[in-house]
Amino acid sequence: MGAIVTLPIEMQPHGVRKYLLIDGQQRLTTLSIILACIRDLVGKDNELFSKIEELYLINKWGKGSNRYKLLPTQADKQAFLEVIGQKTESDSTIRKVYNYFSKALKRGDNNDNPINLENFLTGMINRLVFVSIVLDADEDPYRIFHSLNGTGEDLTQADLVRNHIFMHISEDDHKTVYDDLWLPMQNSFPGKELRDFMWRFITKDGMPVRQNAVYSEIRRRTLEKSSEEVVDIMMDMNVYSEYYEKIIDPSKEFDHIKIRTRLKRLNRWELKTSYPLLLNLYDDLSRDKITAEQFCGIVDAIESFAVRRFFCNIPIRALTNYFIQIYKRIADTANIIDAAYEFLLERDFPPDERFMEAWIRFPLYSTSASGKERSRHILESLETAINNNNEPVDMSHSRITREHIMPQNLSPEWSERLGKDAISVHSQYLHTVGNLTLTGQNESMGNKSFSEKKKVFANSSFALNSYFQDCDVWNEEEIIKRARYLGEIATKIWKRPTS
Repeated sequence: MGAIVTLPIEMQPHGVRKYLLIDGQQRLTTLSIILACIRDLVGKDNELFSKIEELYLINKWGKGSNRYKLLPTQADKQAFLEVIGQKTESDSTIRKVYNYFSKALKRGDNNDNPINLENFLTGMINRLVFVSIVLDADEDPYRIFHSLNGTGEDLTQADLVRNHIFMHISEDDHKTVYDDLWLPMQNSFPGKELRDFMWRFITKDGMPVRQNAVYSEIRRRTLEKSSEEVVDIMMDMNVYSEYYEKIIDPSKEFDHIKIRTRLKRLNRWELKTSYPLLLNLYDDLSRDKITAEQFCGIVDAIESFAVRRFFCNIPIRALTNYFIQIYKRIADTANIIDAAYEFLLERDFPPDERFMEAWIRFPLYSTSASGKERSRHILESLETAINNNNEPVDMSHSRITREHIMPQNLSPEWSERLGKDAISVHSQYLHTVGNLTLTGQNESMGNKSFSEKKKVFANSSFALNSYFQDCDVWNEEEIIKRARYLGEIATKIWKRPTS
């Protein structure tokens, strides 16, 4: 039947010896339900009833949760205990499993021969073989699970955390903690998102932790804690989960429009490395330690830092540590925005000259999902700045696309206009910001000449396209000229203090 992997729970001065079941939950739960079916079918007058119950289902003298040999996770716990305790039927998956096996045992084999329940029980007990793997306290259950279980349903870090937490809090608190603290987080963050939240929750304190070490770190932090202290940690985690919801889905930020706008910008840029810092900022905001304006100022600093480094092709690997460390620098300072910029200036924050040089030649256009978002973000930010508070264009319209002025496929006319270096110019500047704009009429322009495109731009609602009114030709010189014009605007959008 494969391996059953367990981790001993720290020794208690009294009560039943407990093990955290890492791998084998479904198999043991299913077999326990089958044993309950056999027990109930033979009836209380049969000695098998007591044998099954006392050897395999319950601890006769145990109290509360200690009475049961196996306790599933909180979601299935009540339904499972009803089956083991022969209580009122409920419309649950556990009850459906019980009913299925009860009918199968009553029905018999395919030839309708009745099943000898005693022989069936003997076969289960004597002929089903498991490999028992009991981990030492310092072993990583997540790694062990995946080394044994390359296929099948994934065991998540969140699964391990949940099981560990409920093993370390008072049984009286189980329902409240599950219903009010754990379940809302589980529902808000499906799949690996819950692990990612926990990862950022523990890294916000300034200590780098690997994603696959979330369980180990939370276990370390709670191992010597009392039940009340573990509940306090869960309450804290739940509060931060509400902040995290707003960070990953800014539409849920109802109180601060400016913060919502900035979070949307960060998410388009995929600056997830900043999330631990944002969690801390949200907590400070909730405690009135900082204002919404200060929150926005720090986010602006982060975006400027990331955008300039992106254009300058500076590796982003260090950003995770930077954004963890930055909070230590700015916490409790008189001017946290200046402190944030001061921290970033010490860590390769490209100055205007270097940024401009890279800006002119950087191939901004991309067809990848993240590349599209980034290039749209840059162009839309420029559009908003140039528009200067006039009535804005609805950027969410599906017809709005990025347009190459010098087209992606050179026609003979375009090659002639670009001159003898047409291929080199096309290769070097095609995807740069100087050659890109926004339009709602991309399909109608295609490979048309610049003079024909200029007529379309003349009727455009985009402020970005007003630039072309004074252009008679489009070549290398004009692309660089426009890039410099847009670069001057960019240095103000994504600003860097001089010192």
